[in-house]
Amino acid sequence: MLHLESGTLTVCSTQANGNMVFDDTARILAVSWVLFEGFTKKEAAQRLACHRVTVHGWVSAYIVSGEWWPDLVLRNRHTDNVIYDFHFLPLGNAVILSDTEQLIGVLQDHFAFLFTLSGYRDSFKTSIGTLDRFLRATGYTYRQLCRMCRECDQERRVAFALFLTAISLRCIVSVDETHKDWADMQRRRGRWLRGMRCDCLSSAEKNTLRTLTTMAVSDESGVIHCVTTLTPPAQNSDDWPIILGGLLRTMNELVPGLPWALQPEKCVLLYDNAPINSAEADAWIAAAKIFPLRLPPYSPDLQPIKEVFSELSSLLKTMHQAFPGKLDALGHAVAIAALTAENIGTHFDQCRTEAV
Repeated sequence: MLHLESGTLTVCSTQANGNMVFDDTARILAVSWVLFEGFTKKEAAQRLACHRVTVHGWVSAYIVSGEWWPDLVLRNRHTDNVIYDFHFLPLGNAVILSDTEQLIGVLQDHFAFLFTLSGYRDSFKTSIGTLDRFLRATGYTYRQLCRMCRECDQERRVAFALFLTAISLRCIVSVDETHKDWADMQRRRGRWLRGMRCDCLSSAEKNTLRTLTTMAVSDESGVIHCVTTLTPPAQNSDDWPIILGGLLRTMNELVPGLPWALQPEKCVLLYDNAPINSAEADAWIAAAKIFPLRLPPYSPDLQPIKEVFSELSSLLKTMHQAFPGKLDALGHAVAIAALTAENIGTHFDQCRTEAV
């Protein structure tokens, strides 16, 4: 299915069956662009918002067989389904975060069973390589999953949740960072008839710089500190104190011995276990009479700002789609300014409910 909006082509992926990610029209366009219109495979891939290797496979299959699909039954390769199926990836990502150990066990049992069947290679379009590609597409590796299983301590999570529910929400300042690039700006849904959903790839072709936004939010005040910079090759432990230098000035001191209900607002700093959050920075926070509160390993559900970042991503997509010619810095500024204290307070309440 095709839409032509403001001179830009949008290719829709139909999900009539589980294997349809790129339809016949997408393949015909890509092959025509490369073989008959002089486009490079990279340019064709950028137009369709897919990988260059995928376009190379389409063109090679057409040259060899004259067919649009190398396997008319499978149609899309299982690797394409793993990487480009935008229903499958978020679901898989949620399973990874919610129960890593069970996921690994199920996958191991599944593949072990498939390998025992006769004609496995001919009957099933999956392999250990498929699992690796899926994990890479979600941003994880098998090794990371094993480490998450070893380090995730459920007893520690329960103890942290009990402590978090005892603290008044107005006392907590949640801080974390998020990365944004062109892939984050793509719209996965298009406008279509009532009662029908159009699954599409972004019509925007403007490249955006990869940025890092470090933000601190509170239940009552909303966004209290925010810094957006171009992402360096890697962060180090010097970046975190620079953020703290501006953030701690906006917070209040904890009063020792005073019940949480009577403590001043913004006196607890909640942050994760990223390597850049050094012990020296923890000591600096404590010296400023702010209570440092670290999340347990692999517990993003106990960090209120994660849902705030989801809202920020939605706002940035809207800005990018509506004003593709504007500066990325302006889009970030407008999106961050649109994060209201009321909505952020709702995310804090939701996080409290998850902890309970």
